[in-house]
Amino acid sequence: MLSADQIQIFCRTGYLIVPDFLAADEIKQHQDEAELLTNHCCERGDLVAQWGCVVEPLGCGYFDHSEIPADARSSRAEYLRIRAQVSSSGLAARVLDRFGACARQLLADASQREVVLLNEQYIVKPPRSTAEFAWHQDVLYFSQTQRQHIIVSVWTPLCDVSSKNGTVLIDPYPDPTRPGEYPAQPASSPIAAILAAGSALFMDGRLRHCSTENTTSTFRTVYMPQFSLGAVAAGSELAALAVPVDQ
Repeated sequence: MLSADQIQIFCRTGYLIVPDFLAADEIKQHQDEAELLTNHCCERGDLVAQWGCVVEPLGCGYFDHSEIPADARSSRAEYLRIRAQVSSSGLAARVLDRFGACARQLLADASQREVVLLNEQYIVKPPRSTAEFAWHQDVLYFSQTQRQHIIVSVWTPLCDVSSKNGTVLIDPYPDPTRPGEYPAQPASSPIAAILAAGSALFMDGRLRHCSTENTTSTFRTVYMPQFSLGAVAAGSELAALAVPVDQ
């Protein structure tokens, strides 16, 4: 669980770094799952050109669409059941119970609305890859109506990360009283997240950030679940996952 001081830092800056969020054996679980899914994607196309470096456990084709029941997107029990077919059930439960519990602390008015898992993905940059993610705010990927749902992303490196292998550059809130309102140009000296494997970088969906290319000879792999305050709809359908964090 996060402390009151940590929550205050997140609210003031739009982000929070928590070292040692995952233990060594938990990192290994995620690394093994990431390798399994990444290999599956690479067998079917270029990781950068076709997949954009993003590998989603339920969306990368590891399962045929017919194998994923509709309620796996909104039922905790069904989500855990189908995810256990990729990796251990403990991994998926940890996503909801530990990652989700911390996200709940950071989502305003979480006592009034249900906190759900919105998305999860591995972000895998191949060795010596020029793939970058330009400056952006996650919330802007959603429609104006959908942006009423506050989002928290948990960027969790499974290897040590630095500016050499494609870490995140952070542009903290210029004004904490107006979160997400930025001038046109990013900060001239953004904060580079130099993190050890298993650290967790919590980011508000309104935080402006980007990531650099991987100039090293090894893969750079990150696990990132995202949580929202309430299910995000697209008309009468769900726009993404809506798996309740609470049992």
